[in-house]
Amino acid sequence: MGKKKKNKNEFNAIPPYAQIEEKLAYSEASKGLKSHTKWLYVAFRLKYKGDNARDITFTEKEAKRITDWRTFRADYRKLIERGFIDLIKRGGFYKEKHIFGLSNRWKKYGTKDFVKVDIDKLFPKIFKRK
Repeated sequence: MGKKKKNKNEFNAIPPYAQIEEKLAYSEASKGLKSHTKWLYVAFRLKYKGDNARDITFTEKEAKRITDWRTFRADYRKLIERGFIDLIKRGGFYKEKHIFGLSNRWKKYGTKDFVKVDIDKLFPKIFKRK
C-alpha cells in the first residue's frame, strides 16, 4: 500500500477575503479605472464584514498603508463618482472619520438611470485642491 496523498490546495481562502463579482470587474463603471483605484475598492470590500455595508471607515493610518493620502482621497472620490461606494457621513473636522458604504449604483453606470453624485456638493470648496 502506498501513502495516500493529501490534497493541499494552497489557494484556500482564509478570511478576511474580498469577493468581487465578475460582472463588477468587467462593468462599464470599472473601465478606465487605474489599478490603485481598483485596489482601493478591494480594500473597501475587505472592510465589509457582512453587516456593515453602510458603515465602513478608514483611519488615516490605514489609508496610508494602502497608498499616500492624496491618492487615497482621489481614488475614493472616483469610486463615489462611478457608483462603487457612497459617502454616508462626511468627517474631516476634529479628526472625525468619513463613513462610507458599499453601493450598487455602478450597475447602472453609463445609462440614463444612473444616479450621479455631485462630488462638489459632498466636499465643499474648502477641501478642494488648488
